[in-house]
Amino acid sequence: MLNGAIIGFGNIAQTNHLDAYKNDNIKDRAKIVAAVEPVIENYEVNKRNFPEIKFYPTFNELINNEKIDFADITCPPEFHFDIIKKSIENNFHIICEKPFVLNLVEAEKIQKMLLESGNIFIPCHQYKYSPVWINFKKFIDEQSASKKVLAQFNVFRLQADTGLKSTLNKWRTSAQTEGGGVLIDTGIHYLYLVNWMFGKPIKISSHLSTLSHSNYKSEDTAVVIYESEKGIAQITVTWAADKRHNDAKAVCSNGSLFYQSGNKMLKTSADITEELVVPDASEKSHYSALYVKMFSEFFDAVDKKKQNVQWIDEAYQSVYLLNECIRSSELYDVKS
Repeated sequence: MLNGAIIGFGNIAQTNHLDAYKNDNIKDRAKIVAAVEPVIENYEVNKRNFPEIKFYPTFNELINNEKIDFADITCPPEFHFDIIKKSIENNFHIICEKPFVLNLVEAEKIQKMLLESGNIFIPCHQYKYSPVWINFKKFIDEQSASKKVLAQFNVFRLQADTGLKSTLNKWRTSAQTEGGGVLIDTGIHYLYLVNWMFGKPIKISSHLSTLSHSNYKSEDTAVVIYESEKGIAQITVTWAADKRHNDAKAVCSNGSLFYQSGNKMLKTSADITEELVVPDASEKSHYSALYVKMFSEFFDAVDKKKQNVQWIDEAYQSVYLLNECIRSSELYDVKS
């Protein structure tokens, strides 16, 4: 049984992460014995609501008082670099929410430290475990080199996720340097998905803008164009819609694949249309199952004591792509 600590006990930790640890496939392999929560209001409430977990106000106090095997980092992105660095120094294996750091300088330092230490590290790129996106990757992989694919991914939301009501650090709507903006919060999922599906980009460009939420200190809308040897992907993510909605499509001269919020996909090839049943990608209850699959792979790697270099590279590449998108945007320095 591996003992773990959650660092930053916010909404994602209390829902999808803890739900995953309670799953039958995980509960006999690992347990959360401690957590770090620096916000005093949350700290006191959490001690009452989660008596089986020992809470500490700082990471240093956790290190000094607990013997743990892995750290599950779910705090705001601006704190990830220091927590990952200390985790490596204390020989903890690491699960880390996206993005694992906020800039390339930090990404290069952590990548080097991880490779030298041998610590098992996995970024929370859980969307790769969804049947929806697995079907898209399969469709793209099935095409010959001469059949370039055009893919579009649309994610519409009304506003940024507010997180816990008691949380004062509304990092999602803060400046980009603090982890804010729809590109960093939501777009990064589709950046690592497109990188996984299409491979290395030849060219990437983006436009970041504010359409509705002028009170945010970062953009509420991002449009990204990603070009590779396999084709072109367009990613559109916004917090300025009138309703929650997801859709995606991939087309080429050989066939097409369409998905819209719900549990069905349509695949067309050679005049034959096939209906594929999948979980609803926009349904938050589906997320916990993705974490279970991801955590299982992480614990397999820990058991085997075998570092997966690809996971480290994926984390680095996701920050590289973020950096390229921000750099290319005409509205890089968005002001409220």
